Amino acid sequence: MWNLLSLPNTIETIEAWAKILEDIAKVAVLAIPVVLYGDKTLLVKCGNSFLLLCVVYACLIIAKLLRNNKTQFIGEK
Repeated sequence: MWNLLSLPNTIETIEAWAKILEDIAKVAVLAIPVVLYGDKTLLVKCGNSFLLLCVVYACLIIAKLLRNNKTQFIGEK
């Protein structure tokens, strides 16, 4: 019960992890305008925006990999 990442997982667990990653990506996209309108210098704004875009891309790629490779994470108990 306490080890959420142990195998085997159910299909619902894999889908939930993928949805969480997509939600994180959505929040990171919504944070970009907040960063751009902040009080920091232009270099810091560009750097933070770039890092947020990297987070978005990584979260979406991992969510896609989880959904495409469900059978590798699901096993019999």
